[in-house]
Amino acid sequence: MEIEALLTQSLQLLGLGMGTVFIILILLIAIISMVSKIVPEEIVKPPEVIKSTVDNKHIAAISAAIHLHKKNR
Repeated sequence: MEIEALLTQSLQLLGLGMGTVFIILILLIAIISMVSKIVPEEIVKPPEVIKSTVDNKHIAAISAAIHLHKKNR
């Protein structure tokens, strides 16, 4: 084969490969945009205020246990 034919084929293959990747990325962006509009914001974001279920007595007991553990080392 001549070099011109090889260059033409390589440029065609390059265009096909880059075009395929470009199209897939555009489709991925479109799908992500659609899903972000469909899914409610409450599901995506974690709740801002998480109430603590740990009592002050529990915190004191855990602190005392840690202190005792470190003392007995």
